[in-house]
Amino acid sequence: MGRKLEFSKEKALHTAMERFWEQGYVATSMRDLAQRLGLHLGSVYNALGDKERVFEASLRLNLEQYVIPRLKRMSEAPDALAALDGYMTEVLNECSNPGGSPGCFLINSLLEIGNINDGITALLNDYVGQMQKAFAETIRRAQTAGQIPMSKNPEEYAHFLMAAMFSMRALAKLKAPADYIRHTRDCAVRALTTV
Repeated sequence: MGRKLEFSKEKALHTAMERFWEQGYVATSMRDLAQRLGLHLGSVYNALGDKERVFEASLRLNLEQYVIPRLKRMSEAPDALAALDGYMTEVLNECSNPGGSPGCFLINSLLEIGNINDGITALLNDYVGQMQKAFAETIRRAQTAGQIPMSKNPEEYAHFLMAAMFSMRALAKLKAPADYIRHTRDCAVRALTTV
């Protein structure tokens, strides 16, 4: 049974984010969220809104607490090529986690995009755009430093790195051999520096 509405909205959103991250949008119900929060269903609706609003707020929380800080570290690192390499290595390590990580919230959400409203679709596309911009800017910095040939189009290679990253995460979801994922990462990083 639920209890009186005594919780932090941020803590509730963290709980909701974790649930959506683990189970996905479709498999997570508001009743499930209310149970996880220990609240009456009506209290959850009153405090957080409907499922789509809670999901959108969860995506924003994920962006603010995980995605943007990670992209900022990459964008501000003194060695741009090492930062790109490090970012892809972090993804590789997450994909190789034997603990059964739920994967990337953004990628999981993109895979369900057909079941979500236009506003959330736009939000997800905005996130992808921010990632693409950060990759392209980091590639440009690596070019300026002489680490990546100037002949490489930063936008095209940013798209390529993102496609490799998404592929790595999809392969991890499929429980593909670790070598497949590592080879994808290695080839993507190597493609940046070859003439």
